Amino acid sequence: MPTKIVDFSACSEIIRDEPWHLHFWESSPQEILGFLQNPRGELARMGIELPEDCRIETVIENHDWISAHTSGLTAADGVVVCNVGGGNVAKNFYRVAMYGHDEAEVGKFEKTLLHSADEDSRRS
Repeated sequence: MPTKIVDFSACSEIIRDEPWHLHFWESSPQEILGFLQNPRGELARMGIELPEDCRIETVIENHDWISAHTSGLTAADGVVVCNVGGGNVAKNFYRVAMYGHDEAEVGKFEKTLLHSADEDSRRS
Protein backbone atom coordinates (compact mmCIF):
# COMPACT_ATOMS: atom_id res chain seq x y z
CA MET A 1 0.00 0.00 0.00
CA PRO A 2 1.43 3.42 -0.89
CA THR A 3 2.47 5.65 2.00
CA LYS A 4 2.46 9.37 2.83
CA ILE A 5 -0.90 9.83 1.11
CA VAL A 6 -1.85 13.53 1.15
CA ASP A 7 -5.12 15.05 -0.04
CA PHE A 8 -4.31 18.70 -0.70
CA SER A 9 -8.02 19.57 -0.56
CA ALA A 10 -7.91 18.62 3.10
CA CYS A 11 -4.92 20.96 3.59
CA SER A 12 -6.18 23.98 1.68
CA GLU A 13 -9.60 25.59 1.47
CA ILE A 14 -8.53 27.13 -1.83
CA ILE A 15 -7.86 23.74 -3.42
CA ARG A 16 -10.93 22.24 -1.71
CA ASP A 17 -13.11 24.78 -3.57
CA GLU A 18 -11.61 23.97 -6.98
CA PRO A 19 -13.48 21.57 -9.31
CA TRP A 20 -10.71 18.93 -9.24
CA HIS A 21 -8.74 16.74 -6.84
CA LEU A 22 -5.03 17.04 -6.00
CA HIS A 23 -3.18 14.19 -4.23
CA PHE A 24 0.35 13.06 -3.37
CA TRP A 25 1.66 9.63 -2.34
CA GLU A 26 4.86 7.60 -2.28
CA SER A 27 5.20 4.10 -3.70
CA SER A 28 7.75 1.34 -3.87
CA PRO A 29 8.80 0.12 -7.33
CA GLN A 30 6.69 -3.02 -6.81
CA GLU A 31 3.65 -0.83 -5.99
CA ILE A 32 4.27 1.15 -9.18
CA LEU A 33 4.24 -2.06 -11.17
CA GLY A 34 0.88 -2.91 -9.55
CA PHE A 35 -0.40 0.58 -10.37
CA LEU A 36 0.63 0.24 -14.03
CA GLN A 37 -1.22 -3.10 -14.18
CA ASN A 38 -4.41 -1.84 -12.49
CA PRO A 39 -4.44 1.95 -12.00
CA ARG A 40 -8.13 2.28 -11.08
CA GLY A 41 -7.91 -0.49 -8.50
CA GLU A 42 -4.74 0.91 -6.92
CA LEU A 43 -6.25 4.41 -6.71
CA ALA A 44 -9.38 2.94 -5.10
CA ARG A 45 -7.20 1.17 -2.48
CA MET A 46 -5.95 4.63 -1.46
CA GLY A 47 -9.50 5.99 -1.30
CA ILE A 48 -9.43 7.75 -4.67
CA GLU A 49 -12.64 6.58 -6.30
CA LEU A 50 -13.09 7.57 -9.93
CA PRO A 51 -16.17 7.10 -12.10
CA GLU A 52 -15.85 4.51 -14.87
CA ASP A 53 -15.95 7.20 -17.57
CA CYS A 54 -13.01 9.10 -16.01
CA ARG A 55 -9.85 8.16 -17.91
CA ILE A 56 -6.52 7.79 -16.12
CA GLU A 57 -3.35 9.23 -17.65
CA THR A 58 0.10 8.34 -16.29
CA VAL A 59 3.39 10.12 -16.92
CA ILE A 60 6.65 8.60 -15.68
CA GLU A 61 9.02 11.54 -15.61
CA ASN A 62 12.24 9.54 -15.30
CA HIS A 63 11.17 6.10 -16.50
CA ASP A 64 14.66 5.13 -17.68
CA TRP A 65 16.25 6.07 -14.33
CA ILE A 66 13.60 4.17 -12.34
CA SER A 67 14.01 1.07 -14.50
CA ALA A 68 17.80 1.17 -14.28
CA HIS A 69 17.81 1.60 -10.47
CA THR A 70 15.13 -0.99 -9.66
CA SER A 71 16.05 -3.90 -11.96
CA GLY A 72 13.01 -3.12 -14.10
CA LEU A 73 10.68 -2.39 -11.14
CA THR A 74 11.50 -5.73 -9.49
CA ALA A 75 13.74 -4.46 -6.65
CA ALA A 76 13.46 -1.45 -4.35
CA ASP A 77 17.21 -0.83 -3.92
CA GLY A 78 16.49 2.34 -1.91
CA VAL A 79 14.27 3.87 -4.60
CA VAL A 80 11.00 5.59 -3.79
CA VAL A 81 8.54 6.86 -6.40
CA CYS A 82 6.66 10.09 -5.66
CA ASN A 83 3.28 10.51 -7.32
CA VAL A 84 1.13 13.58 -7.82
CA GLY A 85 -2.38 12.93 -9.07
CA GLY A 86 -5.15 15.30 -9.94
CA GLY A 87 -8.30 15.76 -11.93
CA ASN A 88 -11.80 14.29 -12.03
CA VAL A 89 -14.79 16.23 -10.65
CA ALA A 90 -15.24 18.81 -13.48
CA LYS A 91 -12.44 17.19 -15.51
CA ASN A 92 -13.09 13.83 -17.11
CA PHE A 93 -9.56 12.57 -16.46
CA TYR A 94 -7.19 11.90 -13.57
CA ARG A 95 -3.50 12.45 -14.35
CA VAL A 96 -0.70 10.86 -12.33
CA ALA A 97 2.89 12.10 -12.63
CA MET A 98 5.55 9.80 -11.18
CA TYR A 99 9.13 10.68 -10.26
CA GLY A 100 11.60 8.20 -8.78
CA HIS A 101 14.58 9.06 -6.59
CA ASP A 102 16.87 7.60 -3.96
CA GLU A 103 15.12 7.46 -0.59
CA ALA A 104 18.23 9.02 0.98
CA GLU A 105 17.45 12.29 -0.86
CA VAL A 106 14.35 12.96 1.25
CA GLY A 107 14.89 16.05 3.37
CA LYS A 108 18.29 16.86 1.85
CA PHE A 109 17.26 19.84 -0.26
CA GLU A 110 16.46 23.31 1.00
CA LYS A 111 13.31 24.78 -0.51
CA THR A 112 12.05 28.31 -0.74
CA LEU A 113 8.36 28.16 0.16
CA LEU A 114 5.86 30.57 -1.34
CA HIS A 115 4.14 31.00 2.03
CA SER A 116 4.42 29.65 5.57
CA ALA A 117 2.95 26.31 6.52
CA ASP A 118 0.24 27.98 8.64
CA GLU A 119 -1.02 30.05 5.69
CA ASP A 120 -3.39 28.81 3.00
CA SER A 121 -1.83 30.84 0.18
CA ARG A 122 0.78 33.41 -0.70
CA ARG A 123 -0.13 36.99 0.03
CA SER A 124 -0.20 39.34 -2.94
